[in-house]
Amino acid sequence: MDVVLLGSLIAVLLLQAPPASGRPSTVAREPSAVEAGPRVDGLKTTIRMSVVQIDSGLPMMADGKPSPYGNFGPLIKQLLTPDGAVTIDYVIAGDRSRAEVKGRLATLPQGSIVLQRIGEDTIRVLNPGNKTWYEIPANQNLGTLLGTPDVTVEPAREQTTIAGQTAERFRFRETLHIPVPEGSTLPPDFPKDLDLSGDLWSTDAFSGSAYTAVFRTLQAFAAIPGIEALTAGGRFPLRVALRSSIMPGFEIRSEVTAVSAASPDAATFAVPRDYIKVQSPGGGER
Repeated sequence: MDVVLLGSLIAVLLLQAPPASGRPSTVAREPSAVEAGPRVDGLKTTIRMSVVQIDSGLPMMADGKPSPYGNFGPLIKQLLTPDGAVTIDYVIAGDRSRAEVKGRLATLPQGSIVLQRIGEDTIRVLNPGNKTWYEIPANQNLGTLLGTPDVTVEPAREQTTIAGQTAERFRFRETLHIPVPEGSTLPPDFPKDLDLSGDLWSTDAFSGSAYTAVFRTLQAFAAIPGIEALTAGGRFPLRVALRSSIMPGFEIRSEVTAVSAASPDAATFAVPRDYIKVQSPGGGER
């Protein structure tokens, strides 16, 4: 769960989907309908995500003892970005979002496309490599599992230019309270809270009324506790460096390399008609 949490906090968490099995289901071809309608104001952005070692020393705790999470950083790096830095192309418009993964991210096959529409109970995962797709429940995210976090965001009063946009730096801290399933017994040293901290560079260039729906969709799409605080006032994140007590010596970095206004048509968010629906890796058929 920790690996998915940290990846989701940067990548925008629809990308928690498991890989497609590639087996055609017993259900016949079931393409999504391409709905007609006007183009909607939105954003198109490209993000580069990586897990970077920032301290080569042995992780230690405040009392001088070795950190029990000393091996989590390398593990997270291997599980989240097994082939190195990952590029993701996003399109967000109205109540819809599309993410195309150029590399390997967690369990998603390279080139996967994830489609989501706010209010629908499923997320569609496409594999262009074999022209298949499947669905997973939209409630497979940490936003439905974790309670309201404690979040603080403070301005650092620094500016720079990122992807052609003026960005301001903020420092943030967040404590997520990890729920314990009823009847479960956890080890005594298992953390009850997950502390996150980092640096956030964001812009208000897209804070106008035309993009109000974009930010509502971004927040719902991410399903990350505390995301409202990080995007408050219509601020769009351009660069994030995330650190956590469970991955000492490492940080997850995400940086926007391109961002622009977009007015995509409905086909951008639809499953192509020549794709075949397959069984979800979780089993069963929706």
